[in-house]
Amino acid sequence: MECLTGQNMSKAFGLAMMALVAFGAIAAQGASAIPLTVDNSLSKVFITGTTDSPSVHTLTVEPGLAVECTHALYRGEAEVKSGAVNEISLTPEYTGCKAFGFATAHVKHNGCIFTLTTPVKIGEGEVTWNKDQIHVVCSEGKRIEITPTSFGVSVCTAFVGSQTPSAGHLVARNEGTSTEMTLTDEATVEGVTYTSTGPACGKGGNTAKFIGNTTATCFSNGLHTVKTNCTFSS
Repeated sequence: MECLTGQNMSKAFGLAMMALVAFGAIAAQGASAIPLTVDNSLSKVFITGTTDSPSVHTLTVEPGLAVECTHALYRGEAEVKSGAVNEISLTPEYTGCKAFGFATAHVKHNGCIFTLTTPVKIGEGEVTWNKDQIHVVCSEGKRIEITPTSFGVSVCTAFVGSQTPSAGHLVARNEGTSTEMTLTDEATVEGVTYTSTGPACGKGGNTAKFIGNTTATCFSNGLHTVKTNCTFSS
């Protein structure tokens, strides 16, 4: 067996690293970005996403400390270029919320939005936004506020500001028919950073986790009354 000298070992290591980089580039090419496709006569598309009971949206700040909302509404708009949408911004609204299984919870978005950049195709009519493509965007000094109350009195408040979560993903799929298409998405977003005014809302940090499923419909007008098809094409 040939014995490798230090110089040969360094060269072999360098070649191995080059091979790994090349393999990674090939793998990345295989998982191509894919925009949302809509009618190419549109300059904007408007999106409504909803979740209703029995499905819930859940934000868990720490084990045993969770806020569950039975109704979620996301409304937003996106620029269309040649029938393609590369970035979606949505304003969230949560109602019917409970904290710790008993306390009423109030969620105020304060103008903060969720922005999704171009997703990656993972199957026929199926895409995923990875952690680097999911963003919470708030104006300076603004944050999402989650406030549990007991007998009308605030227990504490958790704040979620502008950030890109450090883990998780959101998967979306085409649903319906070619003439009545909707999108479903399943979100599991982790590593969400938050702060808190009291221990009942957790001690703060990047431990928060968000889970929720949503059905989205696209519209051609700002009133969200005229439906238009939107798909993640093949």
